[in-house]
Amino acid sequence: METTSLGVPLAEPDPLFKPVGKQELDSSDFMTLFITQLQHQDPMEPMDSTDMATQLADFSNMEATMQMADSMDKLLEYQTSQNNLQLLTLLDREVMVHGNGVGVSGDQVGQGEFRLEEDAEMAVLEIRDAANRLVKLVDLGRIGMGTHAMEWDGTDMLGKKVDDGAYSFNVKAYDQAGQQLAIDYKASGKVTGVDYETGTAQLVLDHHVPATVGAVIGVI
Repeated sequence: METTSLGVPLAEPDPLFKPVGKQELDSSDFMTLFITQLQHQDPMEPMDSTDMATQLADFSNMEATMQMADSMDKLLEYQTSQNNLQLLTLLDREVMVHGNGVGVSGDQVGQGEFRLEEDAEMAVLEIRDAANRLVKLVDLGRIGMGTHAMEWDGTDMLGKKVDDGAYSFNVKAYDQAGQQLAIDYKASGKVTGVDYETGTAQLVLDHHVPATVGAVIGVI
């Protein structure tokens, strides 16, 4: 008999034990366990017929559940593929999304808008690049409540045209008491691509701006 380094005898391996070559059990594995249980039960106290019927019913329910789960997975994969194909119909279409991202591509500058729930005594418009660096600052002065267009011609503080890429616009507005007001942003752009690399379909607006499908408000 083999012993440890301290001279303690090692337990003999159970002859009924076999290493499992996979991490998940299927219906055949459970049936094998059930048959093994029957083979090694005490002949003086065999399994009650009711218990046996219950276990068989459990196995049957388990197999039906596994088959249903497999069918649902296949249905979900099919539905996902269909949704991805439908997104391709948005290519070259103008869409509006929740968010404040705009793209610059050549002479084309993405459009945006913002909404105030109350009047602002003063407001400024910030344009930032993809690295969050300030590109342009515009004094909007006093503006009333409601929806306003984001007006940016694609130039920086010196009036020079900015490079193509993704940009964001932010409005900082304050009321009479100097409290900053909440802003709701929307932006629009042409769908120039659909990205599937992350596993979740994502639209690309104006060649540079990512937008989730759930952010789309409508097609213009």
